[in-house]
Amino acid sequence: MLKIVADDLGLHKLINDGIILGLEKGFINGASLMPIGEEFDDAVIRTKNLNKAVLGIHFVLIDEKPLALKTLPQNHKTFFIKYILGLIKRANIENELRAQLNKCIKAGIKPAFINSHQHLHLLPGIMDIVIGLAKEHEIPYVRIINEPVPLGKRKIIRKVQLLFLNFLSKLAKNKIEKAGLLHNDYFIGFINAGDLTRKDVLKAEKIKHINPDKIVELGCHPGFESAELIDKYGHWQYNWQKELEILRK
Repeated sequence: MLKIVADDLGLHKLINDGIILGLEKGFINGASLMPIGEEFDDAVIRTKNLNKAVLGIHFVLIDEKPLALKTLPQNHKTFFIKYILGLIKRANIENELRAQLNKCIKAGIKPAFINSHQHLHLLPGIMDIVIGLAKEHEIPYVRIINEPVPLGKRKIIRKVQLLFLNFLSKLAKNKIEKAGLLHNDYFIGFINAGDLTRKDVLKAEKIKHINPDKIVELGCHPGFESAELIDKYGHWQYNWQKELEILRK
């Protein structure tokens, strides 16, 4: 099974436009909703008539304005360092994630799956929190990262990060299964996150063909673009409209 899941629903109206187009036209079959995205309400309204089974929650612990905490770090590197040093308490993280999940539920969205911005839910301790929330709210599926590391000398730092996430995912996989929850078997979309290529789509399809009984997840970030969107989120270095066009083919 190939699951094409668009992240960041609720971030911006133009991102919502692209993702909802994909859900309606069928070239994506899942979307994860950012509870603290500035256009969360717009996303909820516009997905009202869609099958709620295609919607998950995209937990956010960096970049955006939090619900329960005073502030969040502005990037994943800062978060990781502070978390490892114990400067961000797990109890506070749980309060924030619980507040984000409750916001979705109060808006009429019971998530069908869980993932997170920059995959921070895979960190030890945070994964335990996520599994607890998933069991408590009967959310059956949690994303892991199991992406083949490409050969070559390009994107060395990104490849090292992928090796680390693949390792964390092996640890998480055992915990998820022990809790009676589901997860994907393979993932494509980390190495070229925000800059998905046609080769990534073909790679996901090939893995699905070789492993027809496994769940292959293709993570993507489709959307339309404007000068305002790029001015606000251009530092993410995402090519939303390029991904949209690749997925539409």
